[in-house]
Amino acid sequence: MARFNFEGLFGGARYMLVSFVVLLGQHLILLALVWWSREPTVPPLWIWINPGRELVFGAFMGRESLAAATLPVGVVVTLAADALLIGLAFRRARYVRGPSWIPILTITPVLQLLVITWLAAAPARRGPLEDRPSRAARTVAFGLLAGVGLTLLVVAFSVLLLGTYGYTLFLAAPFVIALVIGYIANRPEQASRLRTSGLVSSAFLLGGLALIGFAFEGLICLVMASPLIALMGWIGALTGRSLAGMGRPGRGTTLASVAVLPILLAGEALAPPRDDFESVESIEIAAPPAAVWDSVVHMGPIPGAPAAPFRWGLAYPMRGEIQGEGVGAIRRGVFSTGVAYERVTAWEPGRRLDFIVLSDPPSLKELSPYEQVNAPHMNGYFRTRDARFSITPLPGGRSRLTLATHHDLDLAPAAYWTPMAQWAVHANKQRVLHHFRRQAEAGREDVGATPATSIPE
Repeated sequence: MARFNFEGLFGGARYMLVSFVVLLGQHLILLALVWWSREPTVPPLWIWINPGRELVFGAFMGRESLAAATLPVGVVVTLAADALLIGLAFRRARYVRGPSWIPILTITPVLQLLVITWLAAAPARRGPLEDRPSRAARTVAFGLLAGVGLTLLVVAFSVLLLGTYGYTLFLAAPFVIALVIGYIANRPEQASRLRTSGLVSSAFLLGGLALIGFAFEGLICLVMASPLIALMGWIGALTGRSLAGMGRPGRGTTLASVAVLPILLAGEALAPPRDDFESVESIEIAAPPAAVWDSVVHMGPIPGAPAAPFRWGLAYPMRGEIQGEGVGAIRRGVFSTGVAYERVTAWEPGRRLDFIVLSDPPSLKELSPYEQVNAPHMNGYFRTRDARFSITPLPGGRSRLTLATHHDLDLAPAAYWTPMAQWAVHANKQRVLHHFRRQAEAGREDVGATPATSIPE
C-alpha cells in the first residue's frame, strides 16, 4: 500500500481500488468499535458515512467504555487512514492536473466518496510527467492538513474536554494555527501575502467543515465566530510568513509553539470567563395599568414568525403562562428551543411582577446534519438570572411597561460576544413587549382563557 508521501504517479483504477480499501477498512474498524459499545445513538446511515463521529460523540457523552478504550484506537485508525488517503489523492491529483487542495476533501465525510470517484475517473493530463511534485504543492497540502488537524485538536481539548470558550480558543488558537500554516507555506520559498492568507482561510474553512462533520459545532456558532477567527488568522498568517522569510526560528521551534495552547487552555479552565449585563426595555401602551397587568399575567401565544437569525436557530419566546397567583407562583416561558421555568418573587397587581429564573432553555439550536451537536455553549453559557416587569401610569389612560433583566455570559472575549447577546436579548424583549401592547390595547377579556395544560413540555 502507498506510503504517506507525494512521490510517484497513480493510474485511475489502482487509485480507486487502494483508496476504497483504505476507506472501507477504516470504516469497518470504527464500526466494530461503535457496535462493540452496544450503544449506537445515530441512525445507521450516519454511522456508515461517518463512524468516527459516533466514537467522538459517545466518548464525550459519558460512555466510559468508549472513552477509556475505543476512542484512542479510533483516533489512531482515523489518523492513519487519513494520512494514506491524502497521500494517494495528492499523487492522483498531479496525474489529472487536479488542484493541490483537493486531497484534503478525501478525508471529509460524504465528500470523500465523490472526490475519490472524481479523481479516479478524471482523464490523465497530456505531456511529459514529472515524477516529483513541486515544493509549493507539497507545502500547500501539508499546510492544509496541519490547519485541519490542529483545529480539531484545539476545539476538542478546549470545548469537549475543558468546556471553555475563552480568549485562547478565539484569539490565541487561530493566531498560532495560522502562524504554523504561514510558516510551513513560506519556508521552502516565499509566497505572496494573498496566497498565504488564502491558504490559511482554506484551512480554517476545511477545519470548520470537519467540526460540523464530527458534530463538534454547528453552522450558527461558526458563522458568529468567523470574523474574530478570520482577523486573528490573518495576523497569524502574516506573522508566520515573516518568520519564514527571516529564516528563523527553526521548524521545530515554530511547530512547538502549538504546545503553549494546552497550557493556556488549562489555565483558562481554572478561571473561566465570566461576564454579566443588565438590559432594560420600555414601551408605551394605550391602555390603563389594569389592562397591561392582565396582558402580562396572561401572556398566551405570540403570533408571527421572528426575523432572521432567530429563524435559523437562536432561541426566541413563543408563549408563556403563570400557574397560580402571588409570590411563589411558577411561570413557564416556552421558547423555540425549550421551556424556561421561573418563580414569582414580587406580585403587585397593576404595578409590578418580578421572578427569578430557575432553569433556562438552550440558547440556540445549531444548524447541523445531526440531530444532536456536541457543543456545550448551547446550554448554560448564557443565562438569565431574573426579570422584572413594572407598570407606570401615564396621562390619558396610557401606561409604560418596562422589562428589566439580568444576564450572565461565560464567553470571552466579552467585548466581542456581549454585544451579540445584548442584541438578541433586545430583539426578544421587543417581541414580548409588542405582544403585550397588542393584547392590552385590544382589550381582550379572554387573554387568560388558555388552559395551563396547553403548553408543550
